[in-house]
Amino acid sequence: PPWEKLEEGLQLGLFSAQFDGGDPFEVVFLRIDPAYFDFTVETASSEKQSLPLEAWATRKGLIAAINASMYLPDGVTSTGYMRQDDYINNKRLVRRFGAFFVAGPRQEGLPRADILTREDPQWQELLEQYRLVIQNYRMINDERRILWSPGGPLYAISAVAEDGAGKILFLHCREPLEAYSFAHALLHLPLDVRTVMYVEGGMQAGLVIRSPGLHQELRGRHLADFWVTGNVRAQLPNVLGIRRRHAPALPDCPRRCRRMMAGHARYTDFFLCILRARAGTSFVKNFFIKKNYYYSRKTSLQRGRLGSK
Repeated sequence: PPWEKLEEGLQLGLFSAQFDGGDPFEVVFLRIDPAYFDFTVETASSEKQSLPLEAWATRKGLIAAINASMYLPDGVTSTGYMRQDDYINNKRLVRRFGAFFVAGPRQEGLPRADILTREDPQWQELLEQYRLVIQNYRMINDERRILWSPGGPLYAISAVAEDGAGKILFLHCREPLEAYSFAHALLHLPLDVRTVMYVEGGMQAGLVIRSPGLHQELRGRHLADFWVTGNVRAQLPNVLGIRRRHAPALPDCPRRCRRMMAGHARYTDFFLCILRARAGTSFVKNFFIKKNYYYSRKTSLQRGRLGSK
């Protein structure tokens, strides 16, 4: 598949599909390895306002973000159950919503991110073992069976899915089409897509990517919408985003130090290179404490102030 690596643990895929008699359309996939990223829900309840998707990502320092769920007429509450840590956006478990995106396990041995379904006999117990839970409709179950019927309105779609390797997928199709057609296309692409969870449709369906390898916002397009980029200013109350887990590695030695090493530089010069790379760490602090102590002791011995223990 035409995957492009944006950074470690994050890949972008662009796939084209077409049905008989229909226009071709593209589906954007963002494949996320939970080993490298943490998932978070950002809500209007905490910020006291809804924001466009790009604004959410910028304000909260998200590498990528997508709609968390549809929402009720109050403009804040998710249509399904949603919580993160002690914050509960909607405490009601909706019977007809069969998928639960979960992340942040409270005990070892559980996946760092997963999509649970009501078909799992332990789904209720498992929900309690995760910090983050978002409930939505299922489009495709883990046996790759489409759960939606053909027909229905045409609209752009955002979805969250899981593949057979346990990677999480943020999906977006900006062209209006039936939900069944979207699901059918996913199963016929060269991907091992398993459970797929619908999160939003229409002009508000979006996906934003703010990785060092790509900075782009995608928005759904309505049939009567002549904006090529869609409604980029749609205000969203709840978004699902990712942040990188691991801190960046220590900086490499400067080129000047590497040249000195190659030329059999003095040990002290090379050691300064290490100190520069580890500036501010306890290693450096302890080194200078000891260095000052031994320097003071040596000076005192030379001046006859201390005995030679």
